[in-house]
Amino acid sequence: MRKKNTYIKLILIIVIFFTFMFIVFGLPHMRQKNYSSTIIVSNEAIWNYREGKWENINSNASIQNLNWKKYKVFVNNSELGDYYLWKDDNWYVFDDKKVAVNIDGDLLAYQSNFDLKVYNFSGEEITDRTYVDEMLSEHQLSTNSRFTSSAKVSFDFDHDGIREDFYLISNVFPDDFIPDNIFSLVFMVKNGEIYPIYTDISLNKGFNGCKPYFRSFLDVDNDNISEFILSCSRYSTAGVVDMLYKFENGEFKIVISNQ
Repeated sequence: MRKKNTYIKLILIIVIFFTFMFIVFGLPHMRQKNYSSTIIVSNEAIWNYREGKWENINSNASIQNLNWKKYKVFVNNSELGDYYLWKDDNWYVFDDKKVAVNIDGDLLAYQSNFDLKVYNFSGEEITDRTYVDEMLSEHQLSTNSRFTSSAKVSFDFDHDGIREDFYLISNVFPDDFIPDNIFSLVFMVKNGEIYPIYTDISLNKGFNGCKPYFRSFLDVDNDNISEFILSCSRYSTAGVVDMLYKFENGEFKIVISNQ
């Protein structure tokens, strides 16, 4: 009888354990598999997320199907509200009466069947070059290098209550100096450790390179860990590269890019 009771207790413990594991890990995964969204990144990118997979929306027919639908609209990462969008040469914004709404700034819009979060953020000047110089030295670049763009964004992307520092330095498109190398470096610092994000270094050919900037911080899959859109401007009509980054297994990876 005692042995039977022991088996019953063991089975109950196993059942409780697997039930707990399913609630903690299985249910969130099942919910994420059912998530779907469409994200419009200014006039450069349209991304669709469904059943855990991302794809670019490029065909005219697919883009036309997105017209006159209501989206959550953000301008410069500040929420504007729910508006209709229509795409011609650019995206245009309309209210419920189909009256055009003028916007001044960087457009981000989405439709989703879950609470997709977009966070406001601001950049600041880099006053302490400790990590900047470390990255320059690591890539055999002079610590006296001049920049055409530099910024630091402090943002708690993993929502642990501590802000991480995101750095961006670039000398792309110099107009008053001629460097030997053209470079752009983007990285994050957490607990004194550097995590590379974007690295582009090449010999100066005049108008080569890509100047990066942080476009948006957002949670695209409702896992309480923020992703971000890093955009990169190339010379003249070469266009803008938009890259959605996710932190996974201790490093940053591109989830999807428009190019």
